[in-house]
Amino acid sequence: MNVFKNVITNTPYRISLGGGGTDLPFYFKERGGFLITAGIDQYITVHLAERILDDKIFLQYSETEWTDSIEYIKHRLIKNILKYYSLTKGIQVSTISSMPTYTGLGASSSLTVGLVNAIVKLKGLSLSKIEIAEASFNIERNITKLDGGYQDQYIAALGGIQAIEINEDGKIFCRKLNISTLNLDKLISGLVLVHSKVNRRSDKIIKSQYDSKNVMQCYDKIKKIGVLSEGFLMNGDVEQLGLAMDEHWAIKKDISNMMSDSYLDDIYIKLKNAGANGGKIIGAGGGGFFLMAVPKDKETFHRELKKLDLRSIPFNFEFKGSHIMYAQEILKTSLNE
Repeated sequence: MNVFKNVITNTPYRISLGGGGTDLPFYFKERGGFLITAGIDQYITVHLAERILDDKIFLQYSETEWTDSIEYIKHRLIKNILKYYSLTKGIQVSTISSMPTYTGLGASSSLTVGLVNAIVKLKGLSLSKIEIAEASFNIERNITKLDGGYQDQYIAALGGIQAIEINEDGKIFCRKLNISTLNLDKLISGLVLVHSKVNRRSDKIIKSQYDSKNVMQCYDKIKKIGVLSEGFLMNGDVEQLGLAMDEHWAIKKDISNMMSDSYLDDIYIKLKNAGANGGKIIGAGGGGFFLMAVPKDKETFHRELKKLDLRSIPFNFEFKGSHIMYAQEILKTSLNE
């Protein structure tokens, strides 16, 4: 069995393209979920390594942690991942992200999948991408108790553009959309990710939906939009996709007053006036990124963005999913001793 002591992984962030939110348990357990999601070429990089000369735990993320005991680790997610795989001493984890946290692009799940993938490689385990997604979901949702749906871990592990169906029992079915190169180019040319300048925590927004009287009816409509959106994506039809996202966003704002506010509403109107025919906030809402459809004159749209003092990020679809960038092999390891 090959075992490694030093592993680096790259794991993509994601954008939801239709049916987002129907993967939340309170909905799919009653009606079943359907959504379309895609990996993009913005990444979180995880470096995992054994410590050779001591048994300390060293973490580097937006903060630095250095401790003799895993029980003192403040980062709950990393702590639970390491404990799950019995890496409780002599280990270090470093993360580098191309995106800030709390932007609705699935950062916590990309971190989880990236670290689980690195541990699987480090310990010489044999897990498929789906099994890595399943383990990551269990750690993030069931053990760490972070609120959220099912799409993030699966798209981070698999990459590509995936239609994800969830039955009432929570069984996941992932189906890759094989969109032609020509139509992929049309989608990339016509979709723009615009940062709202607002970062937010998704857990409070998700919880705010539980008391909504019309939440199930709203997600019924959103699921139907997701089903229709598959055809728009397959045909590279940015104009129809934009109209679908516009309808999605209008419905989503009816679920909870935390989805948007006057500032975000004003930005959305200005983005449409700049040339977009529709769009929506990626993720739970409340801030992060707008994904806007710009079927025509993208150059004018970007000039208007500068006038609004807003930034877009370049992106392409990512088809590898979480993958190993580097692995240093050894014959023996202290991890299993």
